[in-house]
Amino acid sequence: MQQKKRSHIELIAGCVDNDRKAQEQLYKLHFKAMFQMCLYYCKEEQDALEVLNTGFLRVFQKIQLYKNEGSLEGWIRKVIYHVIMSELKLKKLVNKTESIENQEIEQHDFTLEKIFKEDLLDMVRRLPPATAHAFLLFANEGYSHIEIAEKLNISVGTSKWHISNARELLKKQIANES
Repeated sequence: MQQKKRSHIELIAGCVDNDRKAQEQLYKLHFKAMFQMCLYYCKEEQDALEVLNTGFLRVFQKIQLYKNEGSLEGWIRKVIYHVIMSELKLKKLVNKTESIENQEIEQHDFTLEKIFKEDLLDMVRRLPPATAHAFLLFANEGYSHIEIAEKLNISVGTSKWHISNARELLKKQIANES
């Protein structure tokens, strides 16, 4: 039992140091279980693999946050689950955008069908960091203004301002790209 913990600790340390072999070993060790979870939520095997790889990228980016409390597999599962949910919510947002394509948008002379998932994410990344963070929590994660205020340690009014500001800035970006 002690030997297994030590190897996990060494594996985690290697991943923190961006050691590709350690990352590959961690990936292979947890691939099957995490892929099964992704398949449960994604309809296509290719989509599941894409989400899984995005999830492991997030695991490697955040591995230093794992505190050796609880199981490593449980922590990895949680990180990948959040990626799955983000992807599904983003896909739902993109689908909503596509369903609007035939509706007339009175105040704007642009069409939303030109916006693809990558474009939308790129636009959100160009927002000021605090505004982008609040907007993603609201639009992507489904947090309420009260929850955003608590999470970001801001007032509810500031949360509402960030969301409103994000919408206006995104509308301008969309108009400029059309």
